[in-house]
Amino acid sequence: MTKVNVFYVTLLVLTTLIWGVVFYKKDYHPQPVKIVLKSFGVGLFSMVPVFAYKYAYQHALPELSEFRIFRPLLDSPIESGITAFVLNLVMLSLLIFALGGLLSLILNFFSHESLANLKKSLRQEPLGFVTVSILIGVAIMLQRWAQDTWESPILATALGSILFLAIIEEYVKHLIVRVTDDKRIKDIDDAITLSIVVGLAFAFTETMVYGIMANDFKMIFFRTMVSLPVHVVASGIFGYYYGLAHFAKPMMALEGGEKIYQNHLWGMASHGWLQRLMTLRKSTVYSEEKIIEGFLFATGFHALANVLFELSWGVVAVPTIVFGIWFVLRLYKTSQKENRLMVKMGSLRIS
Repeated sequence: MTKVNVFYVTLLVLTTLIWGVVFYKKDYHPQPVKIVLKSFGVGLFSMVPVFAYKYAYQHALPELSEFRIFRPLLDSPIESGITAFVLNLVMLSLLIFALGGLLSLILNFFSHESLANLKKSLRQEPLGFVTVSILIGVAIMLQRWAQDTWESPILATALGSILFLAIIEEYVKHLIVRVTDDKRIKDIDDAITLSIVVGLAFAFTETMVYGIMANDFKMIFFRTMVSLPVHVVASGIFGYYYGLAHFAKPMMALEGGEKIYQNHLWGMASHGWLQRLMTLRKSTVYSEEKIIEGFLFATGFHALANVLFELSWGVVAVPTIVFGIWFVLRLYKTSQKENRLMVKMGSLRIS
């Protein structure tokens, strides 16, 4: 490895460390460093499910490829086409969940805590599967629409493939955090910080892999400046909403919590057909809603930033990322206010 390449790798390591330290210090009651390092270590392998999915559709399950998923809607009668389309989306969501969950279990040596976290996520993920499936379906449809409307491969790729990958990547990172750290989270700050740590690990591996595969270590410099902060923001956003979901009961018990909850999307159905049909507790519906919101906002930011860079609109992309960093810092302040309120009313204990 030449001196120039060593410089780029060193820059990536230092930048990752700096981002990690900055947000670790923003956590009011941070986890022990060994816990953070363990989460980072597991997160380094979070690219594996993404590559495993690619290998699966290239060699064993071609119907789960990005373009083949959409084909039944075009080549089959409407009823059977929609059925095949939906089944393919659900199969893809289940595959990603299985890959992410199994990877986390292996890297955590099948610990009792990780098994308990996985069982909990299985109970709480049904709406997550639906959300992932719907978003992937929308991404594929957008790609097809852009290609047919403008006949622009670049725009079609930006609207479809990038969003498609952003959905899978954000979902995998979230699963890694849930299986590895769910029982360790003692306040909303922890959910943000641990999510960012896994996001940094993902971006670190992604940057190294693409730089080596392209045999272009200059790419590492660009991705260090771009990919790391994008993942920091997306993971931080998801982490905040995951924290709200994790502490759904105490959050709803806060003064005015019931009123706030009923203004939310799923809260409007809290006394209606959805809750009666699925016999869900209000806190369960609230928790599902927060996970879905976090997933939507994180994926949206991730895809937006990638699209802007794909279209060479750096003049817009850079301010967007800067705004995203500022927004995550604001989320820390918001979460700390919510933590203090929960502690004050006795529904949260921070040792």
